[in-house]
Amino acid sequence: MSRPPSTVVDVIEDFNRFLASKVGELGLPAGSTGLKRYQVYVARELVGAIEEGERFVIVSMPTGSGKTFLEMFAAFYAGRRGFRRVLVLEPTRFLCDQMYRRLWSRVFGSSVGREYEGECSDFLNPAKAVVISTPITAWKCVRCLGGGSTFDFVVVDEVHHLFGNRYYVELLSYLRPRVTVGFTALLPSEKLLVAHELEGVLGRPRLLHYDFRKLADVDPEFRPPIAIADLFDAELSGSELEVYNKLLSGVLTGDPRRDKFLERVLVSYGRRAFCESYSRFLQRGEVASSSEADSLCREPGYSHKARAVLEVADSYGTDLWQGKLALVYTGRVATAQEMGEALGGKLQGRRVEVLTGRIGRDERLELLRKLREGRISVLVSTRVGEEGIDIPEASLLVMTDIPRSPLRFYQRIGRLIRMGSPERLKHLAVVLTPRTFEYDNLGEVLWRLYEEGVDVSYIVTNIDVTGKTSVDHVVSMVSRVEEGAPIPPSVPLLIYGREVEGRRIIDTISSFVESMNRDPEVREILEELTHYWGVQPESAEDLEELVFITLVTTISSRDLKKRVLEKLRILEISRNRMYRLLNEAIRMGKLLYIYDIEALSDIVAYEVTRLYTSCTQGYCENLFFRLDKKEVLRLFTRVFTPGRLDEILESLRRSLERCRAEVGSLRNGLNADAWVSIPRWNESQKALISQGHVWVSSQGRGVRLLAQVNYYDINPGLLKEREKIEELAKLNTEVALWRALLKFLESKVVREV
Repeated sequence: MSRPPSTVVDVIEDFNRFLASKVGELGLPAGSTGLKRYQVYVARELVGAIEEGERFVIVSMPTGSGKTFLEMFAAFYAGRRGFRRVLVLEPTRFLCDQMYRRLWSRVFGSSVGREYEGECSDFLNPAKAVVISTPITAWKCVRCLGGGSTFDFVVVDEVHHLFGNRYYVELLSYLRPRVTVGFTALLPSEKLLVAHELEGVLGRPRLLHYDFRKLADVDPEFRPPIAIADLFDAELSGSELEVYNKLLSGVLTGDPRRDKFLERVLVSYGRRAFCESYSRFLQRGEVASSSEADSLCREPGYSHKARAVLEVADSYGTDLWQGKLALVYTGRVATAQEMGEALGGKLQGRRVEVLTGRIGRDERLELLRKLREGRISVLVSTRVGEEGIDIPEASLLVMTDIPRSPLRFYQRIGRLIRMGSPERLKHLAVVLTPRTFEYDNLGEVLWRLYEEGVDVSYIVTNIDVTGKTSVDHVVSMVSRVEEGAPIPPSVPLLIYGREVEGRRIIDTISSFVESMNRDPEVREILEELTHYWGVQPESAEDLEELVFITLVTTISSRDLKKRVLEKLRILEISRNRMYRLLNEAIRMGKLLYIYDIEALSDIVAYEVTRLYTSCTQGYCENLFFRLDKKEVLRLFTRVFTPGRLDEILESLRRSLERCRAEVGSLRNGLNADAWVSIPRWNESQKALISQGHVWVSSQGRGVRLLAQVNYYDINPGLLKEREKIEELAKLNTEVALWRALLKFLESKVVREV
């Protein structure tokens, strides 16, 4: 350090004395002595980093732990250390105004300037040792009027906005300050691992990170309030659920991308916001009209999220928020207005206000004044209330959606957890749509916070997402279908609807080849296939064989195989959200599956017949027959819940005995046999590999087929009954092989022989 350590102590003590003299102006309790012990600890580490030569220091502290006082300390330190002027950057004009009025001007008096309207007078006034501004205004002022070189110390509030924002980048590149200090509730650490745009100007940032637990470790008196969390399920109505399932399958509007967006809107924000977006898409001609969506939008009453918020009001009762503030967060203006309307009717006599970005400056300032004076009981706010303005602490925080950003989630909690709060117990109500991505997001954001070094379990208790994720929704769908189904439900049925149940690969290939005369792209693909395989097809049947072989054989030209799958529309299934959820349910062991016997045996019988027909004498074999493309296999996957495993196994055993007996009665002089090796695990692919063998011979002519069938997304580490799963794959493949032999023996080819 360039100065002895005692210098740091002196600056902190001077600031504490200076702050104590401002108790009256700040409205702090009598006897307040300045920075708290944990803030002193952070201040010492901050100054220590600067004294060691760090040019860019980021302080990460929880919202509500007093970052603004440390920002003012940094400006005070800069003045004592001989820096010329301090520029304080706030992300919004409203924060500029609030911070200036409530704190900075009361502490530093007339030496503090404020500029966010573009007049720039305070930038040109050397008497203003500290200027508070937005990055846009600051950039305009220092570039157009000069004087930028006088600001050699910069304090950046909500510093996460700096990364990737051109106004911050251009401003700081112009100023080239000697020291930059940033403050934030949470900065994703990965952003510090890559070279940011300002590294050449500011240097690589030094991160000082403190969460609630760490601050408690350095200060025994640090006791943040505890938030008791309650999860409220916002259940979808019958019509909402019908629309949701179609959106999940991507078949509501004719545009899967729009369906995905609308799904998120419906789940997180409710019917009113959904209908607003749906109507906008219709007006632009971007989606097709949906009778289910149209009917839903005509329904009276509140959306599922608004209904659940009313349940929250009933649950906590009016005594909880008597003379206190309840803060309700949502991400859409339409939803905020709906919730404000619903709560206003429910809590008669209590003042309910709605804060959105559409409110003008004067109206917003008036609303904030009412908040400070305690004249508002419930504030329903959109994202503007998370960070853009400083909202007083709340006794009850209601989250009606879960932001995927850990920072936004953490900032919301900060509105509840304030160090100066006299209340040690707070309440957090989380309103989520069960068995949807919202519960996924909650689990994900908590985990990501933990990975960033923030353990919110220290301040938030009672959060459990068990059984309520979107994967659980798919499992419940399977359970409902199973109730009336003698066989497991098919994946295509769950994804696309009942009209495609039983879709046959062979029929799809035939239709594909038939379209070559009217589709140049199909014709081009078929020409490339003939070139790849080095054959000259003489008929449509020959072309069908080429396409079939391409699908069931591992070929070197992956691009060509992908184009075939694309044109057959088989890859569409992999882009479906329901498809991904089903795979995840299987990976988690919440669903098991077999392949449809008829569909699988159709494919094997086709190849056996093709081999036998082309083999005029001697023995022919195909040792490279592989059903290893998951998108193809999923077309005839049948899923079931683990509780039916023994029932399905017994059914397959009976089917195997029956097929063997039927083949034995139809051999008619042919030798026909099939067997399956013990399945092997491929850990890297999370797949179980079943190797089947088929043998057919007659009068000196015979064929041998080595058929590999892959069972994907099976995680042996999560399986309680591994041996039974291996038997399931073996029996499933074996039954399909014997059924294929039966179809071959019943075919026209054998009858003619």
